[in-house]
Amino acid sequence: MNSSKKCPQCGQWSRWSQSPSDRCEHCQAILDPQAVERQKARQQREQEEEKRFSIEFIQINPDDSWFTKFYKRIGLGFQIAFASIVSLIIWLIALLAG
Repeated sequence: MNSSKKCPQCGQWSRWSQSPSDRCEHCQAILDPQAVERQKARQQREQEEEKRFSIEFIQINPDDSWFTKFYKRIGLGFQIAFASIVSLIIWLIALLAG
């Protein structure tokens, strides 16, 4: 669906497919800068939310010494066990809550 929109920069009318990335045919300015800002803010919120609800496990690097790898594996085992127990408890609470 193509329509036209007046450019906020130069005041000329341009074809507009209602996409935030549409540009003016005359001055190449963005036709809907508010939509671009809203899209950037939404992407930033999604990234922050993704970070908030993710678990970062210990990373075992191939160039670590055997001593470091040994203790990282023990720590990783505790992390996995803890995450498993917490997930089980949350699942049981959700199951009992109905």
